[in-house]
Order: sequence, then C-alpha cells, then structure tokens
Amino acid sequence: MLLMGESINGTRKQVAEAIAARDAEFIKLLATDQVDAGAGLLDVNGGVAGGDEVADLLWLIEVVMSATDMQLMVDSANPAALDAGVKAIIDAGGKVPFINSISGEQPRIGTVLPLIEKYKCPVVGLCLSDEGIPPTAEDRFAVASRLHDLCIGAGLPSEDLWIDPLVMAVSADSNAGVLTMQTLKMIKDRLPVRTTGGLSNVSFGLPNRPLLNRTFVAMCIGIGIDGAVLDVRNRQMIAMVKAAEALRAEDAFCGRYLKAHRAGLLE
Repeated sequence: MLLMGESINGTRKQVAEAIAARDAEFIKLLATDQVDAGAGLLDVNGGVAGGDEVADLLWLIEVVMSATDMQLMVDSANPAALDAGVKAIIDAGGKVPFINSISGEQPRIGTVLPLIEKYKCPVVGLCLSDEGIPPTAEDRFAVASRLHDLCIGAGLPSEDLWIDPLVMAVSADSNAGVLTMQTLKMIKDRLPVRTTGGLSNVSFGLPNRPLLNRTFVAMCIGIGIDGAVLDVRNRQMIAMVKAAEALRAEDAFCGRYLKAHRAGLLE
C-alpha cells in the first residue's frame, strides 16, 4: 500500500506560516519526519490564502527536494501551479511526480489532461463530475471509467491512474463510508487502475477521529485499496497498515511487519 504523506499543505496553519516566513527548516523536518514514519510519497501543496501559489509551490518543492529524494505529488487546483511544479521537479532530476488531480469536471479535464499527455505523470482521478459529487456508486464508477478512457487516450499507462472514489463524512451522511467502499469495490473489480483516497475525511466532525480513521482504512484495505493520503506520523495508523498488509499477503514473509516491530513502530 502506498502511503501518501498529507502534511505539507498550505491550508494547514503552521505550514502556511512557514511558507510565508520561508522557514525552510520547518518544512524539511516535516518532510523527513514523514519519510521516517513510512511515507512512500509526499504530497506538496502551496495554496496559501493571499499568497503567490506558483512561487510558494516552487519554493516548497525546492526545500523538500533538498531534504529527501522521496517521490512527490504536486497538489493544486491551479493548472499553472501544477505545470510549474511538475516541470521544476523533472528539470531538477527528481523522480517523476504525481499530479493531484484530475476529475470528471470538464474545465478540469480541459486544463489537466494536456499536462498528463505532456509529462506522462501518475495522476489522481477524482470521481467528481460537472454536476458535483455523484450520489451513487454506479455514478461515481461512471466518472472513473470516463477518466480511465481519457487518460489512456492521453498515453498514460492504466496503472498510473489512481482513482479516488471520494470520501465524505459519516457525521453528515451515515451512508458515506459505505458508498465509498461500494465505489472502491466496483473500481477494483472492473477497471485496471489503482485506487487511493483521503480516508481521514470520513471522521470529520466526530470525536476520537483516529479510531474511526484507523477502522475505515482497515476496511478499505480489505477491499484492496492501493494507497491512501493520510498523516503517516500517526503511529497507531501505520501499525494497523503494517498488520493489514501482512494479513493480506502483501508483505512477503511479513518482512516489513517484522522490520517495523524491531524498530519499535508497532503499538
């Protein structure tokens, strides 16, 4: 399972302050802490209210790449920032980054699909349409299927498309978690793509969120989700992921589980 570290995000107060102050040491520590905790990919988002997103994102990328050679995911709603970020990483000799994200919304297709065709980067595809968040698993799958066809048509290998079925809060809709899992299973059964999602959204507005998040991640792993955007610094979450991988025969001879145990990372 690919653990996508979510913490370098300008929407977070401390990160926004570090970006504004150009506090490189704070960002470097945030990057290395996530790598040390087991992240296989670092999401980088420079969207700060009132900031220059392109300049802020390029600064973030430069700082993070000076601290680690971990693969990055360029995360922005701004196509110009996506383009600049991906180009900067490739020009600097870094690993080909992920793009976060494309969706079934026509304006997003029109601006992001050319970047996918240009860079052939792995990309997260959101099950979101021009009408908003589809109300049923079948409707979300239809968006995923369309994104698959579009990205394949742009020359992207199917395994480099990571579909996000969309995770909503169960505090607002009791069926939200079930709907995500139904969509996930449908995608796993019918499309040759990979899957991911911001799974911690499921617990928004509720107490003891880490318990709900761990439980939901375990349930999605049981369906076969391939990755997740989460706070990899949560040791109980990572311990649960390592255990689930071992139980699903995704960890040869339980090697990663044993390594984590010896390092004192399992609780």
